[in-house]
Amino acid sequence: MILKKLRWKSRKGIRELDILLQKFLQLEYENLTQIHKEIFEELLDLETYDLLNAITGKSSYNIKYEPIIKKLSQLSVLSNDKSS
Repeated sequence: MILKKLRWKSRKGIRELDILLQKFLQLEYENLTQIHKEIFEELLDLETYDLLNAITGKSSYNIKYEPIIKKLSQLSVLSNDKSS
């Protein structure tokens, strides 16, 4: 999927999540394997709050999403550390 389309799909309507997904696209996406890129694209199809809850550890998710959820969670922690 082209990056422009991914940026659009990354707009979930919750500012913090939108920023996190955009940052992930900017910093991490190009370095992913093709399989992980496909998993990320699949993650973007999840309902907004399901995705947010998975990233924040408030709900379970399909184990195949683990590598991407982990990267998103780490990026979220790093973002919070930098803004402190």
